Amino acid sequence: MADIKGPVVANKLYCDGVEVAQDVTFTLPEVVFKTAEISAMGTMTVPLIGLIDNLEVTINKIGLDEGFSKLSRLDKHKLEFRWVQTKINKIGSVYNEGCKAFVQTLPANIPSVNIEPGNATEVEHKFNVTRLEIYVAGKESIVVDRLNNILKVNGVNYSTSISNLL
Repeated sequence: MADIKGPVVANKLYCDGVEVAQDVTFTLPEVVFKTAEISAMGTMTVPLIGLIDNLEVTINKIGLDEGFSKLSRLDKHKLEFRWVQTKINKIGSVYNEGCKAFVQTLPANIPSVNIEPGNATEVEHKFNVTRLEIYVAGKESIVVDRLNNILKVNGVNYSTSISNLL
C-alpha cells in the first residue's frame, strides 16, 4: 500500500532567487500532446509524444507589493515554488513531505487589478513556460524543456528516441 498524500500545509514562491510570496495559489502547467488521427478499424486518435501545446503557469497572489512588481516585469523569470504536503504511511504515522517546482518563463500578460472596498486585492499572473521541473521528496518527477528538447518523466527521457533517429 502506498502512502496517502494529504493537504498542502504551506508554500512559498521565489522569483529570480528572491522570495515574493507565501501561501499563494498556483497552477503548474498541464502537458498536452498534439494528436493525429490514424486509420485503425475506423479512426483512432494517437498522441504525438514530443509535440506539445503551449505550457502556462498561473499564480494568484493577494495584494500589490514588491512581489507583484517583480512578477510583472516583462523579462524572462526563473520561478521556484516550494510546498509542504502531509503524507500518512501504512501504519498511520503522519509526516511532512517537501515538493519543489522550478519553472523558467516568458511573460504572458500584465495582470489586471480589481480594487473593491472591503476585499483583498487578488492578482492573477500568467506566464508561458519554457522549462518545467517537478520534484517530490527530493526525487525528480517531471522535466520538460521546450528549448532543449527534453521530455523526461520518472527518469525516462522520451525525446531521446526521437533525437537518436535524426
